[in-house]
Parts: sequence; structure tokens; C-alpha cells
Amino acid sequence: MKQLLFWLLMTMTLPAAAGECPGAPFRSSFLQPLLSDLERSPDEWQAALQDIAGLGVETLYLQWSVFGELDLSREPGIRFLSGWLDQAHANGLRVVLGLAADADYGTQISAPADELAAYLANLRERSLAAAARLEAELGRHPALAGWYISEEIDDRTWTQAWQVDLLREHLRSLVSLLTQLSPHKTVSISTYVSGSQSPDQFERLWRALWAAAPELRVLLQDGAGVGTVARPHHHEYALRVNRIAARSKRYWGIIVELFSQQSGPPLDDTPFSAHAAPITRILRQMGAIQALKPGPNEIVAFSVPEYLLDSSRPGQAELLSQYRRFYCRS
Repeated sequence: MKQLLFWLLMTMTLPAAAGECPGAPFRSSFLQPLLSDLERSPDEWQAALQDIAGLGVETLYLQWSVFGELDLSREPGIRFLSGWLDQAHANGLRVVLGLAADADYGTQISAPADELAAYLANLRERSLAAAARLEAELGRHPALAGWYISEEIDDRTWTQAWQVDLLREHLRSLVSLLTQLSPHKTVSISTYVSGSQSPDQFERLWRALWAAAPELRVLLQDGAGVGTVARPHHHEYALRVNRIAARSKRYWGIIVELFSQQSGPPLDDTPFSAHAAPITRILRQMGAIQALKPGPNEIVAFSVPEYLLDSSRPGQAELLSQYRRFYCRS
């Protein structure tokens, strides 16, 4: 009875929190879980998740569940994740859970054919094993809505026919097996461009990949935070993804970067650092999305926790203030 009353009370509070920012453009956001997050108290997480939901977010993409020493698919990580999902659900949030990520992915995918095939097979096996453990323990949790494939698909690596064939088979097999494991969960992945392929080449790449895995939800990073592709040119890539999705009835989204990168690859070889972006730039990003017809199914922020709510980030206070002025009730 006490547990029932708890859920009823939490549910009664949700509309007020979600209604603080009725005009918010971001109903989804990424969150990058860290090993240190397991040490945060339930009260800290409750405050953080309440703040995230209060800005209009309804879905959180956890970028990975297995990365380095972090493993949310095994103890003690899975015990933490179970309680964290309870809190997410209590705040009206759905969760799309990333699978296995590898810090060496960016270099490993440039390997010769035999090595690349073996690497992708190993990565696929790790992700499927993590998903199987998570499905067995938490698959029925009401907050757990889908899986996110943590490897990002760039336009620089996948240029040769044999590379595309290996990637296509990797995604076909992985998405098919995840769908069999969890028939009612979505499967998503992200992709980005650096200008290495033309928009037409990028369209051909994604036609091939989507044909092999039509259930896959594709999230295109808008690249504004890194800035390697000029905005008008990037729009041409978005138009191509939009065209495939509209004609083939595929699900796609755009990841809106809320940061301005200051250092780190591809700018230089120093560690990554970034400031919160100015609201004027984010408004231009949103304007470009609105020009797409019929446009994406989903707009995902990268990321609300880091650049709208983390007070240690340079520029965060100004961005949050301006964001609230544009999208939230005073």
C-alpha cells in the first residue's frame, strides 16, 4: 500500500514539472554515465532527474552501459541502474540504454578487412551480452524503452565497398538480434559528418545501411558544436537523411549540440573541452531543423545535463537563463 501511494503521489506531481517548459524543443537528451555516478546519492539523482524533466525532457539516452571500468549490466552497476530507473520513471522519464562502447573504436574501424570483421563481431558480441543481462534483470521495467548502439557512424571511415558491406552486416545482425531479444524496444544509433563524403555519397551509405536494418532509428548529429562542416553545407546532409526517411518510412532524429568545442579532436590533440553555446546559435540550429520538410521524428539535445544544468560549465548560467526565457514559464 505504501509503495502504491508513493507512485500515485509521484505521478500527480509530473504534469506540473513537465509543464514548466511547454515550448521546449528538446523532448530527449543524452546523458553520459560515469563510474563516479554510482557514488552519487539517491537524493542527488532525484534532484538531477527532476531538473532534467523540468526542462521538458521526456526521454534520456544513456550513451553506454559498458565503457571502461563502468558496467551497468553487472553488479554493482545493475543494482544502481535498477534504482536509477525507478527514479527516472518517478520523474516521468523514459530511458534508451546504450550498450557496449569502446574507447579505441575510432582507430579500430580503420583496420584491414579481416581485422575489422573480427573487431565488429567482438563489439557486437559484447553489446548483445550486455543487452541479454539487462533484459533478464530489468527488461520489464516501465522506464526502459529501448537500446542505443554506442558506436557512431562517421562519413570518413566507411568509404570503400568492402567496409560498407562489413558495417551493413554488423548492423543487420545486431539490430535483428536485439529486436528478437526485446521485441517491444526501439534500437537507435547516431551518425555524423565531417565533409569527407559528399551529401550524395552519404545518402548512398545510409540507403544501404537502412535497407539492411529498417527498424533502426538514426540520429544525425548536427555538428554545430564541433563546427567542422559549415552550417549551410551540413543542411544538405540533413536533407538527404530526411529524404530517405520520408520515402522509406524510416524513423530519424537530429542531435542538437548545445556546446562550443574549445579543444580536443578534431580541433587539436589536447583533451576535449567545451563551453555552453550561446542561445543565438541554438536558435539558428532550431531554425535549420524547422526548414526540413517533413522533418525529423525527434530532436535530441547533447546535452541537457552537461550544458544546461551543470554549473561548472562555462556559459551554462547564461544559456539556462536565456533558454528559460525563450521556452519556459517564468
